[in-house]
Amino acid sequence: MAEMTPEQQRALVIAAARLRLQRQPQQPQGLPADDAISVARTGLGGVIEGIPIVGPMIRGGTERAAAATLAAFSDETYDQVMDRIHDANRAEKEANPIVDKGAQITGAVAGTIPAVMAAPAAFGAGGGSLLLRSGISGLTGATIGGADAGVRSGGDAEKIKEGITLGGLFGLGGPVAGKVIGAGARSLVDALRTRAAARVAGMDPQAFGYFRRAVTDDGLDAVTLPQRLQEMGSKAIPADLGPNLQKQAGALAATPGAAQTTIRTTLADRAAGANARIGQTIDETTGRNVVPSEVQADIAANQNAHSPLYREAFREARPYSTEPIAFALEADISRLRGPAQARLRQVRGMLNIADSNVLSTDPGVMFQTRQAIDGLLKTEIDPKVISALTEARQMLDDGLTRAVPRIKEIDAGYAELARQDEAVTRGQQVLDSGRTAPRPSELAGEVERGAQPQGMQIGPSAVPLRLSQGARAEIDRIVGTNSNDIVAMNRLIKGEGDWNRARLATLFGPEKAERLFKVLDNESIWADTANTVTRNSETAARLAAQNELGGGASGNFGVKEAFKAGGFLGAARSAAVDKVDDIVRALMSSETGNATRESLARALIGEQREKLVQGLMRAKGMGTTPASVDPVVKALLLNAGTSRAR
Repeated sequence: MAEMTPEQQRALVIAAARLRLQRQPQQPQGLPADDAISVARTGLGGVIEGIPIVGPMIRGGTERAAAATLAAFSDETYDQVMDRIHDANRAEKEANPIVDKGAQITGAVAGTIPAVMAAPAAFGAGGGSLLLRSGISGLTGATIGGADAGVRSGGDAEKIKEGITLGGLFGLGGPVAGKVIGAGARSLVDALRTRAAARVAGMDPQAFGYFRRAVTDDGLDAVTLPQRLQEMGSKAIPADLGPNLQKQAGALAATPGAAQTTIRTTLADRAAGANARIGQTIDETTGRNVVPSEVQADIAANQNAHSPLYREAFREARPYSTEPIAFALEADISRLRGPAQARLRQVRGMLNIADSNVLSTDPGVMFQTRQAIDGLLKTEIDPKVISALTEARQMLDDGLTRAVPRIKEIDAGYAELARQDEAVTRGQQVLDSGRTAPRPSELAGEVERGAQPQGMQIGPSAVPLRLSQGARAEIDRIVGTNSNDIVAMNRLIKGEGDWNRARLATLFGPEKAERLFKVLDNESIWADTANTVTRNSETAARLAAQNELGGGASGNFGVKEAFKAGGFLGAARSAAVDKVDDIVRALMSSETGNATRESLARALIGEQREKLVQGLMRAKGMGTTPASVDPVVKALLLNAGTSRAR
């Protein structure tokens, strides 16, 4: 009826009136009107009449229209027809009181629900406190109750007052009743959903309830859980994804049985393969490991291989007068003071023939002097000395170029090897955190400059390769000295900030650096999971033993104590923790069966994760009250008040 148009309702009542009048003469006086047709008419009329406020007007209007229509086609007057309709209605109501009452309640509820859904705030479903919402709902109930009573009583003041009072009282309790009944309906629906979802997930219903609760409390759902597991790699398990899941795993790890074996074995097997997984990733992202001393020994051997080339080049050398170089050095010696003067005086003496003051014209003497200057520069720190020696070396180098035409080609090869040797050492400083470590921008500049050929070198330099080999060797050293501490290994390779990430990206490429860091992050999380589960299980076992011996109850810190310490926020946190602890205690208690624990353990280690996700999808919406409960409850309560006033 609520979905019918006024015209359809009117036509239906007219048809019912016609049927009633057609059989009225044949019905003996006083015969109960409880046959099927009368029962149907009673129910139909009751539904229309039960609609709050407008119900009596709709029924009265349709009956008057029917009476006018029938009077026009019969010998009876309008009033006679109306009297017959009223008598028939009264007789049918008296014969079918339960049907009439039920129909009126149905009409009242059906007529009120659209109003509750259209303006929920007016019925206490808006914002604000429960007291405020109850007050608003009570005011709405009083208004509807008074208006309904006024329509049905013809304006009787006493009836209107009674309608206002009862409507207000029942409306006042609407939000509270809706909350209580909604919670019950939610619990019932959740129980049914849990059993259905558990079947889909292939789990024990109680175990699935524990698992879903932990997943929800850790901020996960059927979408984010598989995404997180996929991001963390094939060895990731649900117990890695949050503290609530870890606490459940810890409780199972502390309880003897198959579930304990499942949890501990899975974590132990995964931990045993950590170093192998990290080593494989390092090889794939940074290349094979090298030993710096071996690389530098190879470089030194290649440098020594240049000696025959130098000897061959000096066979073609011409005598060269070093007088201009000597005069320039002597001029600087007379001008300079201190260490710079002493070093140049030492260099000037090297240009003489041995054990004499006579300048040598042998290009080999210039070459050896240049080599000696290179040795001095490696350890010198005084900038004035370095400047003076560098200038002297350049003069000797220019003289050698003129005296030995092929020497620059050989010098280029030797210098390239020297740069590579320095790059190996420099690469081992890349992951340092001290002053010797290059900034990311500095390292990028060194790599760019290092790739450029120097002097007469042909082709790119191997300096970037040697830098990366040095860094790779340092990573291997870190791994080797921290193989039993994944967290420390992760910290040393990643560093405290973003510099190591940027520096490794410069040497090995951004994608490889990101992959390496991701694997290190995952292994660190997995190691933390194993540590947390083991630590929690040991703590839980100790608490269980204390409780069993009677020593664990005296130190409880409950919600009341938390409120005293931290106010409302402290109490809320304490309540949340207590709920988690309740589940942990339940898992460890003898009342929770081994089958439930084993089912939960297999979920926590990620067995049949596709089914787990399907089960979580099936359980979606748990914890929410069905949308139809609140308006139905409020409509029932509201009309309970108005019906008492009728």
